[in-house]
Amino acid sequence: MKILFDTSVLVSAFTIRGQTFDVLKDVVYKHDAYYTDYILLEFRQALEKNFPQLSPRVKELDAFVIERYFFRGLSAKEIKPVSRDPNDDQILADALANHIDIILTGDKDLLVLKIYEGVRILAPKDYWTL
Repeated sequence: MKILFDTSVLVSAFTIRGQTFDVLKDVVYKHDAYYTDYILLEFRQALEKNFPQLSPRVKELDAFVIERYFFRGLSAKEIKPVSRDPNDDQILADALANHIDIILTGDKDLLVLKIYEGVRILAPKDYWTL
């Protein structure tokens, strides 16, 4: 199964650990975990903005882990307006471009969609019901 992690889930997994980190580990070992350049850039920006106390070395280590254990997906060129939050449209387009089965997200603007063109959209806690 191909699973794309939204930025919010990655930030939670790498900063808070807990259940979201457990989901991330399980996906990496049992499925194909994906990221895109867009998500990696958002991830780095979110760490910089929300966790300035983290040293640059830790931020780079987290990004290295993503690049090492995840598949790098394509970034979609064509983006249709779908979500209530236009920033989420890139993630949806990237999911389609990479034939993703599931998007894991904590973003309410994405979760409200539940499914988009065959791509299931789940909260990390719902991963365990698969």
